[in-house]
Amino acid sequence: MKSRKWWLFASLFIFVLVVIIIDEMEDSAEIEQKQPVQYRPPISIVKPQPQDNSGTIQTYAEISPRWATTLKAQVSGEVEMVFDGSFAGKQVKKGELLIRIEASRYRADLHEAEQALAEAKLNWLQAQKKSSQDKKNWQRSGIGGTPSDLVLNIPQLTVAEKTLNAAESRVAATQKMLSYTQIKAPFSGIITRRDISIGQTILEGDELLRIIENKQQEIAIALSRKQWGMLVKEWKNQTASIRNTDNVEIAQAHIKRGGGFVDAETRQYKLFLEILDTPDRASLVGDFVQVNLPSRIAHNSLAIPESALTRGGYIWYLDDKDQLRRFSAEVLFHRGNQVIIETPSTEMLTKHHPSQWRIATTPLASFLVGRHVDPITVKE
Repeated sequence: MKSRKWWLFASLFIFVLVVIIIDEMEDSAEIEQKQPVQYRPPISIVKPQPQDNSGTIQTYAEISPRWATTLKAQVSGEVEMVFDGSFAGKQVKKGELLIRIEASRYRADLHEAEQALAEAKLNWLQAQKKSSQDKKNWQRSGIGGTPSDLVLNIPQLTVAEKTLNAAESRVAATQKMLSYTQIKAPFSGIITRRDISIGQTILEGDELLRIIENKQQEIAIALSRKQWGMLVKEWKNQTASIRNTDNVEIAQAHIKRGGGFVDAETRQYKLFLEILDTPDRASLVGDFVQVNLPSRIAHNSLAIPESALTRGGYIWYLDDKDQLRRFSAEVLFHRGNQVIIETPSTEMLTKHHPSQWRIATTPLASFLVGRHVDPITVKE
């Protein structure tokens, strides 16, 4: 009986011991499962070296015509005819007739002016003849001395001459007014807007047409003081590349003038370019384009992929412990699919200045300063 109790007690003890051991093992496994595994995301990097770089200064502007004007009425009257060339989108040549205004009143004014001119000329000839005859009569009279101007009819001749001049000017003025009834293209170009119709009565100063010259194109750009300082020294007549919004070259331009003043409002330097009229030119007036200007050499600068520059203007790099860091980049100019930036100084980066530059080629929104990553070097 005692032996039986002893075995029962031993079995119970062994069972409790097994339960305790199993419980301890489960706790250890649980602790090991909860241990966080540090994940280092892989990122692509490049290893640029500080060196001398050159490229292009990139800015944006709108293409403008050399000549552009809004034709306004110089006379009043009814629009008698609107010719086909005056419709928006039409190409016109210099001197081409666009609009005709009813001109009977101006023709009447011209006839009156011509009549007044004829009378003035007659009076001048009569006064001239009388002055000449009075001079001969004085010489035949034998009276000594010098005759007065009044005796020789000189004041009357002067008045007649001035009246003749005024009448001639009046005829020229009325001829000019009559010519204004026929609106002609002041230069070859394209009509962009028409504001009148046949039968409409217009007044002097009313807008009629908008015309732009579409062959000679120009661009006015503004450069910051930093960009102006990076522009190639001998910039006059240098060639600039003109690209559209898809980064395709559509024209080339020569830098003609500018830089002699700073705009009072923007505090930027003005530069004026003339687009070359080449057979392959694809630029149009009104295009918003990218202008690429030749730059000077930037010493001790970094050439990095464009993708490495964030929208906020930051560059992400790795320190010597493979931790993410960033700095605000000073973009100097562009070169193809690269941007040239100033190499940050040790003072700027303080203790996180790396022994070798390793720059992330494609920064992500999830990047955090100080996060460990796994760098993967790619070829530039």
